Amino acid sequence: MGKQFFILMVVTLLGLTGCKSTKDAGTDNSRKAGNKKTNLIVDQIQKNESSYPRSLSFKAATEMITPDKTTSFKTQVRMVADSVIWMSITAYSYEVARILATPDSVKYFSRTDKKYYSGNYDFITKKLGVKFDFYDLQSLILAHSFGLDNIEKIRRSNSKNSYVLSSVKQGQLKRLEKGKGDWNNEFEVVYTNWVNPETFQIERVDLLNMNTQNKASIQYSAFENIEQYVVLSAFKMNIFAEKNSEVSSKFSKITVNTPLKFPFKISSKYEQIQ
Repeated sequence: MGKQFFILMVVTLLGLTGCKSTKDAGTDNSRKAGNKKTNLIVDQIQKNESSYPRSLSFKAATEMITPDKTTSFKTQVRMVADSVIWMSITAYSYEVARILATPDSVKYFSRTDKKYYSGNYDFITKKLGVKFDFYDLQSLILAHSFGLDNIEKIRRSNSKNSYVLSSVKQGQLKRLEKGKGDWNNEFEVVYTNWVNPETFQIERVDLLNMNTQNKASIQYSAFENIEQYVVLSAFKMNIFAEKNSEVSSKFSKITVNTPLKFPFKISSKYEQIQ
């Protein structure tokens, strides 16, 4: 498989959930970030994130624009939290790939290339140039925060409409993004979270890989209410890597906390990728 497929695979996993009672994110220009202490902000974020559906099933319609071409595809996604993420990707009404991810392993097969992979996440990390594991992907699906585990290392600033929580100070981050600054190898990925000061919902996440300088910027553009959950219904993303990509996706036909199946059978005729 080419590098583009791996980008598509991760893109498909980024921020997919949704259902009814739509509300746009970040449209209230009168909203201003206050001066709350960082630990109180993090506590409220984690309180919000402690409630999420046990299982999700939905469809996503995605468009990805690269310098070479524009690709549209649809994905059926099924997830059981902390356990499994399953995806079937179709283009032109034909299934082109299927993916099965668990905390310890990831499997996929490509019907177009007649190839498959079965192993850990190191292979995907190498292809993408950005480190991902199952729980990173799950956080993206649930529109959760990144890098907020160690409160002492979180740096907070305020934008006009958001709290900004990052692994480093904003001045240092700007230097690091330009390949400058004093990076001390303390971390591989710099995370930056933009937080709605009224709802404490994450509205944007940036991930900067310090080894490769690759960056992903995800804008969660709309949220919806389904039962007691606030979930994502649309996102836009930019990937800055060897070839830059722009992605947009919208979701439909969501079900929550229903029994799910995860069919996955690799043909004996397919070639394994080592």
